[in-house]
Amino acid sequence: MNDIFLLMKRRSFIKLLGLTSVFNTNLLSQDNNEKVSFKHGVASGDPTHDSVIIWTKITKDTNIKIDVDWQISNKKDFSNIISYGKTKSYSSNNFTVKIDAKIPLKHNAESIYYRFIVNNIFSPIGTTKTLQSSNPDKFNLAFCSCSNYPAGFFNAYREIALDDDIDLVLHLGDYLYEYGADGYATEDAKKLNRVVNPITEIISLDDYRKRHALYKTDKDLQLLHSSKPMIPVWDDHEFANDSWKNGAENHSYDEGYFSTRKANALKAYYEWMPIRESNSKLKIWRKFEVGTLFQLFMLDTRSIYRDKQLNFDNYFKGDTFNKKQYIKDLQKKRNLVGKEQFKWLDKNINNNFKWSVIGQQILISPTVLPKIFSDLDKNSFPKFLHKYLKIGGMDIPYNTDSWDGYPRERNKLYKILSKSQSSIVLTGDTHNSWISNLYDDVQNFIGIEIAAPSISSPNSVDIFGSRTEDIDKDFIKHNKNLKWANGSGKGFVKLTIESNQIEAKFLYVSSIKSKQYRLIDNNRFTIKHSLSLIHI
Repeated sequence: MNDIFLLMKRRSFIKLLGLTSVFNTNLLSQDNNEKVSFKHGVASGDPTHDSVIIWTKITKDTNIKIDVDWQISNKKDFSNIISYGKTKSYSSNNFTVKIDAKIPLKHNAESIYYRFIVNNIFSPIGTTKTLQSSNPDKFNLAFCSCSNYPAGFFNAYREIALDDDIDLVLHLGDYLYEYGADGYATEDAKKLNRVVNPITEIISLDDYRKRHALYKTDKDLQLLHSSKPMIPVWDDHEFANDSWKNGAENHSYDEGYFSTRKANALKAYYEWMPIRESNSKLKIWRKFEVGTLFQLFMLDTRSIYRDKQLNFDNYFKGDTFNKKQYIKDLQKKRNLVGKEQFKWLDKNINNNFKWSVIGQQILISPTVLPKIFSDLDKNSFPKFLHKYLKIGGMDIPYNTDSWDGYPRERNKLYKILSKSQSSIVLTGDTHNSWISNLYDDVQNFIGIEIAAPSISSPNSVDIFGSRTEDIDKDFIKHNKNLKWANGSGKGFVKLTIESNQIEAKFLYVSSIKSKQYRLIDNNRFTIKHSLSLIHI
């Protein structure tokens, strides 16, 4: 996670009483009389043409393993079961349950319903669907990122859940945050009754499990998970702030080995998220297809190959910034995606699809800090920011955690994306909304980047207040690739993908500090297949 102004300090989130018509209740799990519940809801994810992950968590009093039945139906009353099975849940996986369920092709892309049964106790019902194998006229997906629990309510999740047109949700990372009760964005936590658990920064396996559990008690997040399939990918805060392959900005020696912390975060993530697993858990990259309308690639820019970021602070001597050395050092070889993942992407991307959609974490378009920052009244901001304000207008990339910190890797990605008919890069992380044209280092047009606002994490307006709109305009003025920016709205992006165009709608909630809010829908863009951008 990095705000638009990354120069801040590195921040050290029914029981259904229906008939199971094709089953005798004696077939349901009843291996003991232990009381169980499903207080963390149900979820589904990683759909393919003929399968989908279904997930739940069993809350129980003992560590004894327990039998679990699962059912999938094309009828909400479960009068017709189309897939079913039995599994066991163990303390070793925190009594989470994850099934890679096969779905008959005759039910391809239609709404289907799933539930779990333990000791004749039924879970809530979830709704999901597989991806279309044939070409749809249009496909609607929502993408989002940066959901900070103590910062405010997940009203945007509720809006995604209630939109019946949305077929699929992409979560581009920072699904949760690792900070303690007095950490980043916790100022209103007590007032909102959203204090984190545990109250300390999470480090151990038990810590990460408790934080995941807390998030999945949120009713709006439960509603989202139970109503749509999700394809998630992690960013840094699922581990620790500004993490890279061997460390993180807010991991210190007295917190133990980072490799241990990373393993704890990884295990909890796969236990608690509706994501398909491979033998190598760090290789989270994967591909999805919807007919020949679009191919979707989910990338990892965070955990497996990323080299340590350049430290921006190292280039200051007093209030003077060593621009020449900084630019020189940025051009040095530094891995972000890595050879193996690039090889996989290069092998799998092709021009048989109308659109290639890349889901990834961090801002890819080159971005400099505009001059307005050097003109701001420094006394209006914390003292540690004063020297950074001076680099506004110096025409230098400032966010070394983004692709700007790894320009050679960016050029490699652009070369691969040039093989596609039309490329759309979807981005999380910044908490702000952006649309940019993408060009390689010799100014060949590559595609368009669409960056999502945060669900609840602070963005520009929380730092700069009434100056935010002016800052947005100055970002556009000083960044030739940037076509539109909004640092005020919190919400998500809805894409309507058709053969000849994609409509991108930035949907904002008017408040995250109250459950009373309105939906703001006045920022729509159309991307033609030629990749010309039109503001509606």
